[in-house]
Amino acid sequence: MGFDDTLRARLKPMSPLMILGRELRGVISWNINDTCNYRCSYCTQRFMPQRTYRLEEIELWLAAFARLPGAWEIKISGGEPFQQPGLDEIVAGLVAQGHVISVQTNFSAPERKLLGFLRACQGAMSVFAASLHLEYDTPEAFVDRFHIVKPFLNEGAHFCVTSVASPERLVQLRDEVAPLFARHGIAFKIQPEKIHGKLRHYTEAERAILLELGGHNHTGQIAPSFLGRLCYAGANYLVIKSSGEVYRCYPASRIGGHKAHLGSFIEGIELLDGPRRCPYTHCNCTVPIHRGMIQGIAATPEPLSTGDL
Repeated sequence: MGFDDTLRARLKPMSPLMILGRELRGVISWNINDTCNYRCSYCTQRFMPQRTYRLEEIELWLAAFARLPGAWEIKISGGEPFQQPGLDEIVAGLVAQGHVISVQTNFSAPERKLLGFLRACQGAMSVFAASLHLEYDTPEAFVDRFHIVKPFLNEGAHFCVTSVASPERLVQLRDEVAPLFARHGIAFKIQPEKIHGKLRHYTEAERAILLELGGHNHTGQIAPSFLGRLCYAGANYLVIKSSGEVYRCYPASRIGGHKAHLGSFIEGIELLDGPRRCPYTHCNCTVPIHRGMIQGIAATPEPLSTGDL
């Protein structure tokens, strides 16, 4: 038995996550489609040759989720998830299986679609993350739309706004956008811009603003690194790409490596039996960080939006 095997053998399985008062096995980031009604200049998917895929075999996917051990938090993103036909049916099916729902959306869907989704969650919505793209929308409009979501924020549920921190927008994000959301009691987080999957160059002055805004998703860091630390990604955290292929985390889906690919979600996957040492120099998926899945890193709570009503 190697050193890592001996170390893992001494570790207990990760403690169950408690979300919305429910005991969950872990978290899944699901890129449900790769289509979007926006074409942002900084989008990490803008280099994809096609942006048209929408999931069609709903029952087949729901059957695959039903085979998972235990209940999970399913974080639905895209593309733009509200461009997915049958989204309400998918969400209702996942909730019926005992899963908890989170969503990452550009918040451009009409009110009727937002309400349909929120009702389909049936009290099982954990995080509603609205991505503000200043090339297409305004923070004032997000404040107005927040009041559609607020009545559905049961105890333990969270609403937040995120925005890509492009260099040309940094001063606006710090001096205008963040204060506006703060005045309305809305949690605001930034995500450093990536180019071809890698963190873009920021000047020292720009890096200082990024840290003023809380760093990447309120981690207090611009490019978190946990190289060599044991992480439960692959055992208690999964990434499902729109292709249906499953990876232990986002860096694994881009870089690969040992135990990076876990199989096809529809055909069957093999979860890791415990933590593995992180082989990546940049942890750009903050779910394992916030959920306490990394050795020596305490879990951090989601920022709470209270609204101004």
